[in-house]
Amino acid sequence: MNQKEMELIVVICEKGHTDDVMDAARSAGAGGGTVIHAKGTGSKYTDKFFGVSIADEKEMIYIVSPAEKKKEIMTAIMEQAGPTTKSHAITFSLPVSDTAGLRIFEAEK
Repeated sequence: MNQKEMELIVVICEKGHTDDVMDAARSAGAGGGTVIHAKGTGSKYTDKFFGVSIADEKEMIYIVSPAEKKKEIMTAIMEQAGPTTKSHAITFSLPVSDTAGLRIFEAEK
């Protein structure tokens, strides 16, 4: 396992805008990401159809990055695909304690 300091950058954006987010992330040094389709809930403005709430479709992008690149990647995402754009992206990060199987990062040891 690789003990290098890593961060998991999580980005939530509007459906169909993952390319905008990943273009921004790559411009700051991200290698790639994993996209997961999701639905937003909890909004008091959520529309209803026959009494059933219709949740907005979202996409989540997970990017594992060396800790020293995290701020630059998150800043690029906010500037190029943030809340004031059509992507409406928000982002946060979580520390990663260990990694295994990430060839690109293990090769840098």
